[in-house]
Amino acid sequence: MNEYSAPVPTGPASLPVLDSRVLSTSLAGASLTDTIQQESPLRKYWRIFFKRRYTILAVTAACVALALLMAMLTQKEYTSTVTLQVDREAPKVVSVGGVEAEGGNPYNQEFYQTQYSLLKSRSLSEAVVRDLRLTDDYDFLSGYSHGKVDDLKQLPRARRFQIATSIVNGGTLIAPIRMSSIIEVRYVSPSSAMAARVANSIGEKFIEENLNRRFEATAYARQFLENRLNAVRGKLEDSERKAAEYARAQGLIKISGAGVSATGGSDGSISSEQTLTSQDLSQLSSQLASARTARIQAEADMRGGGAGKAAEASLTNGALNALRQQRSELTGQLSKLQSDFGPDYPSVIALKSQIGELDRQIGREQSRVTSSVASDVGGKYRAATQAENGLQAKVNSLKSAVLDQQQRTIQYNIIQRDVDTNRALYDSLLQRFKEVGVAGGVGTNNVSIVDRALVPGLPSKPNLRLNLIVGLLFGLMLGCGVALLLEQLAEATVSSADFQRKLGVPLLGATPKLDQSSIDEALAKSNSPLSEAYFSILTSIQFSTSHGTPKSLLLTSTQPREGKSTTALALALGLASVGARVLLIDGDMRNPSLHRLLDKPLGGGLSSLLTGDGKLEDFIEPSGTVNLSFLPAGRIPPNPAELLSSDLVQRIVEAAVAMFDHVVIDGPPVLGLADAPLLSRSVESTVFVVESTRTRATQARQAIERILAVRGHFIGAVLTKFDEKSMGYGYGYGYDYRYGQ
Repeated sequence: MNEYSAPVPTGPASLPVLDSRVLSTSLAGASLTDTIQQESPLRKYWRIFFKRRYTILAVTAACVALALLMAMLTQKEYTSTVTLQVDREAPKVVSVGGVEAEGGNPYNQEFYQTQYSLLKSRSLSEAVVRDLRLTDDYDFLSGYSHGKVDDLKQLPRARRFQIATSIVNGGTLIAPIRMSSIIEVRYVSPSSAMAARVANSIGEKFIEENLNRRFEATAYARQFLENRLNAVRGKLEDSERKAAEYARAQGLIKISGAGVSATGGSDGSISSEQTLTSQDLSQLSSQLASARTARIQAEADMRGGGAGKAAEASLTNGALNALRQQRSELTGQLSKLQSDFGPDYPSVIALKSQIGELDRQIGREQSRVTSSVASDVGGKYRAATQAENGLQAKVNSLKSAVLDQQQRTIQYNIIQRDVDTNRALYDSLLQRFKEVGVAGGVGTNNVSIVDRALVPGLPSKPNLRLNLIVGLLFGLMLGCGVALLLEQLAEATVSSADFQRKLGVPLLGATPKLDQSSIDEALAKSNSPLSEAYFSILTSIQFSTSHGTPKSLLLTSTQPREGKSTTALALALGLASVGARVLLIDGDMRNPSLHRLLDKPLGGGLSSLLTGDGKLEDFIEPSGTVNLSFLPAGRIPPNPAELLSSDLVQRIVEAAVAMFDHVVIDGPPVLGLADAPLLSRSVESTVFVVESTRTRATQARQAIERILAVRGHFIGAVLTKFDEKSMGYGYGYGYDYRYGQ
């Protein structure tokens, strides 16, 4: 028979024929593969997690159990909190300044960071240890582990003090409240009572240390100011002494306040405002100005004839005023009598005579007053002139004295300025010394306790609920990570579900995993799961081409021991069982194995034909199975690749195809060798054999690419040694199905 066409099955050993339903199944499988390739990431991860759900649950349960165990074994710890208020500025009790810097931002981070560091300082921890006498508290030193007490008692006291300080400092936690001056100081201890005691002691000692720092700063400032005051006081006394000695030597008398002294004023201080000579000159100058004014006035009166003075004197003269009064009365009487009796009336005439006499008396008295005033004005003018001249002479004399004194006062003023400078500095330092003394004595503090620490009723560690939640979350994350890792490892291997997605070639079928000792027995039984699997693979191969099963077929694999030789023998037996004449060629001239499976000697064979020794018919041997002949690999040549690269391979295959219905070649593995690609050029089709869970997808793809690079024709691949249970599938190929008895 030149061509193989599938006959109608007549019994269990016959090759099954695929109908349209088989084709539909194949198309559905291809569609399913496309769906897998286009799977969304969310669905992909859900599928992975659902597939590995038991692994995730196991890891999560282990983590939760571990968290529970750790919570049970961990020593209980209690946390007690004291709340402090640390203000940027202390309350103002007096309106004097201290030595601390004030003002600025009330939420100065630099200030509060300093306070946090002070709360965690070693000196504060040492103060707490001394306050609570923790050096001799062996339970505290041992962490309430009684097994360490004896060892601690043997340590020196200084060493125990260091250990207690480290424990207090390590258990102190600072928790500031944001955007406030409140600081929570927490202390963690295995003893609830000790936690509260230490926390309260930290707060109290922090306030005490803060006050001590303020007092020490004030004391230092007072000491500094006192030293400076003593130094400035000495300079002031020296400068005052120099000023007094110079004034005495130069005869400089300074006027200060109400007292006048040769060395100073009434208050004992030297005044540089005015000397005695200068004051005399000032007073005489004032008197001279007054005398000059009086003289000018007297001279004006004298030049005016004293008319004004005379008129003034006449108005103030008593005799003139009496005569004028008497004349006025007589004039009134005369006017009345004259109007009543006329001018010739005797009484009228008598009154006129009296009035005339009075006018003469008034004239005489007026002349006397005028001459007296003129004489007095001249005398006053002469006296004023004489006084002015005397004062002018004295002023001129004092001017010379003052000019001489001013020349001698220059050096005195230099000394006096030094005195004034030292006095101003002394007064300033004295005032600051008094303020610092008052501020240091007040004892204000910017730290206060808001809430004292209470003895906690429940431990803060271990937090069983938190531990379980953390264990659960960590377990879920770790379980998901393990699932992804296992899936990634599984992704590197080839399985039936993702075969075409990973390798890019169709899956012809899969064979079950069996023990090596039972393979021969399984192949001998036509109804064994292994035989049924290879019958299914033959059916797929039949529909891989338009004319049925290929005439020449090469089987290769990625690496050795993947079941390639067994698959080649099984396919040849299957073809022979349906009446086709088959030639099985062992093409692996490096490591031939078919002769052992058929129990044949390794004599002449393919290598002999390629070297030109004999003809094809000379080396073909019967296999012991009807319709199946065998061509061994022959003796192992030194370089099989050189033999396979010649045209003899193509002619040998063509000759074999002319003699048999089908030629099946068991080729060598692909990776690292050139034999398989060379053989694939000489056959009609190539079948790739992949061992499940052993062959990596990347290796298989590289091997397939090498075959395709030489234009080899792949019709599909066979997955061997497939264990459906270990791959996690709940279904299989029905290999465990048995025929009825």
